[in-house]
Amino acid sequence: MAGAYDLPGDTPGFAEAQTEMSVRSQEAVNLPRAQFDVAYGPHPRQRLDIFPAGQDTPALLFFRGGYWRLGEKEDRRFPASAWVPRGVAWIVPNYRLAPETSLPDIVEDAQSSLDWIISNADAYGIDVTQIHLIGNSAGAHLAAMVAARTVPERIASLMLVSGLYDLLPLLSEEPNNWLNLNVGSARAMSPVHHLPSPELPITVCCGGAETEAFKLQSSEFAECLSANGNPVDHFESPGRNHMEVIMEIGTPGTPVFSALERHLEKGRIRSKGQ
Repeated sequence: MAGAYDLPGDTPGFAEAQTEMSVRSQEAVNLPRAQFDVAYGPHPRQRLDIFPAGQDTPALLFFRGGYWRLGEKEDRRFPASAWVPRGVAWIVPNYRLAPETSLPDIVEDAQSSLDWIISNADAYGIDVTQIHLIGNSAGAHLAAMVAARTVPERIASLMLVSGLYDLLPLLSEEPNNWLNLNVGSARAMSPVHHLPSPELPITVCCGGAETEAFKLQSSEFAECLSANGNPVDHFESPGRNHMEVIMEIGTPGTPVFSALERHLEKGRIRSKGQ
């Protein structure tokens, strides 16, 4: 029997979305000033791609998914084609992967990539007060964990797409074959037990055609954040599965893209008021 967190790769549109993201990402490499495989740490996977957008611009730092054991930044470059012309830098890092690397160390990689961007913001024309975190699936987990460890002055907003925020249900699921979590470590690595500052604006979303397990993760985490005092926008993008909803991050006019635009506008207003 399939587990609650199995991703239905045979769902119509699933493979097509992955192919489209890869093709669109190849097109993004031609953007001016783009830099690839920039080191934020000594390990070969501690590398990021950065697409600058000018001077004193906001930046979107995106952590991709892959259940913490798969995935490459090269096929998540595609949103840069939409955001850079709008004056927003796009940044996507790789990070070390399970099972060779523990989940706490993967979280450290995500944190290190943010710290590197903050330290090097001037060199890439980034307004250090307007760095917005985004993640999908396992990457949403990483973004949420980083946000909980970071003072609100260092990040402007948090966008979480189809994430995993309570890892206890994974103890009996296939991903624990490579995560090797127990009750204690699952709690320690669960964003539901590590909430960000109440000042941080957050969007929690998923696809309307995702599994019930992923929908429940999003709705329950949104409730936790609301109880914490965070301004939370929670929605499901109609008809989108777990892969299709990622495409919305780089597709103008979609619910996810529009939510990001709202975060960016609020960030610009706050930055001007400082």
